[in-house]
Amino acid sequence: MLLRLALTLAPAAAADGLSPRAALRRCWSLTWTRAGAARVLALALPLAALTAGMVRLVVELALPLRPLVRAHLEQATGIFFAAYYAGILAPVIVGILVTAAVILPVTCTAFAAVHDQLRPPRTSPRRAGDTAGSTA
Repeated sequence: MLLRLALTLAPAAAADGLSPRAALRRCWSLTWTRAGAARVLALALPLAALTAGMVRLVVELALPLRPLVRAHLEQATGIFFAAYYAGILAPVIVGILVTAAVILPVTCTAFAAVHDQLRPPRTSPRRAGDTAGSTA
């Protein structure tokens, strides 16, 4: 789990134009700083709770699919056991798919924002004519 948590910033690092290996290295270095680990953990825990709650809610709402799937599949195939287990799994599959469609964009956006906060600001290189003490 720690490895998975440490690699949460890799998609945002890859979006910055880094190669996959460089993105993994960059996210690893940002996550294992004192500020980075705290921010990633502070973001990951509520998102995990939100994901678990949403899966539970959608599965409960999709429970009426059980008898429908079981009846249609048993009528189509004539195999009771396959229809029975497909009926049990149908609400779970719907719950996982709906949750992924809703939570994944939020999660990716949140971790991209954390990546931007942890990344040191880029400074543009000075031009040859620019000096710190000169005035025009």
